[in-house]
Amino acid sequence: MAPAPEPVDPLENWFDFRVQLLWAYDGPLEKWRSCALETEAIAAWLLHKGSVTLTYKGGTEIHGPGRWIFPRAEDGWQDFSEDTEILSIRFAAEWPTGQSLFDRSRTLSIPAEQLPHMTRIAQRLARLVAVSYPGVKEELRRMPGTPEKFFELQRLLYGWMLEYTAAMKKQKLDPHVMAQIDSRVRIAIHLMEMRSLSQPLREQELAKNAGLSTRQLNRLFVRQMGKTPADYWEEKRINSARLALLRSDQNIKAIAFDLGFSSLPHFSTWIKKKFGKSPRDLRLDSELRQLSQSEARQVLKRKKSTSK
Repeated sequence: MAPAPEPVDPLENWFDFRVQLLWAYDGPLEKWRSCALETEAIAAWLLHKGSVTLTYKGGTEIHGPGRWIFPRAEDGWQDFSEDTEILSIRFAAEWPTGQSLFDRSRTLSIPAEQLPHMTRIAQRLARLVAVSYPGVKEELRRMPGTPEKFFELQRLLYGWMLEYTAAMKKQKLDPHVMAQIDSRVRIAIHLMEMRSLSQPLREQELAKNAGLSTRQLNRLFVRQMGKTPADYWEEKRINSARLALLRSDQNIKAIAFDLGFSSLPHFSTWIKKKFGKSPRDLRLDSELRQLSQSEARQVLKRKKSTSK
């Protein structure tokens, strides 16, 4: 029986596909040794030394050195051994709908010798990041950049994506495409993806560009996406807020401004409604999970003393 044809999409759809390098590092693991797994971005780890234990609701996985590990997109916990040395790439590769290029329902563990080109490109990415941004540990997208630096990163990143795509196909995974989405919904999604989160969503403007009334666009969007454009926009803001608070050292006031809040109390109320905690407590909980019990007690003691 002939194999099924590979899914394809018009090039205009691929122009909306989001590929972004979030971080690249090669060396001893100094941060995020024990913490909650990040599910929004894709993690790819090559352990030179040490091991990692991934704990999910359904069980525990232990992975050793010499393999590329792609953790599944499920809430869980990562615990690296203290002697871990790692080549780590964190990136986004998704459609505007939030769907990843490949299925991420299971963890993949692939021998490094099967992916030599991927390893070499990852090492070059990590070296470029280390040289360009020495001492920076996270949030690469917020670092200053020149056209030359940006295009060099993108050149290596797209080389990485070619190797990543080939590796996933060897695992019998087909790429996801979005050809089935109505072109008018695609127009609305494209406009929202291009819009800064600091700006308010204008549904009438979206509808006009899609050639529909606001009510028609809402109905079509719900039928195709299972949510309204306003819900889609709100999810983008929530995900951006979570990443900024938990994975960066960015000032909370600056995060609020980036998300379109002119008032810090308004932002704090919004965060508490979405996550059940204030921005400060949400960030503190994330920091404490990375520390030993004695270190955590010291941090809490300092926080209490400074808040008096």
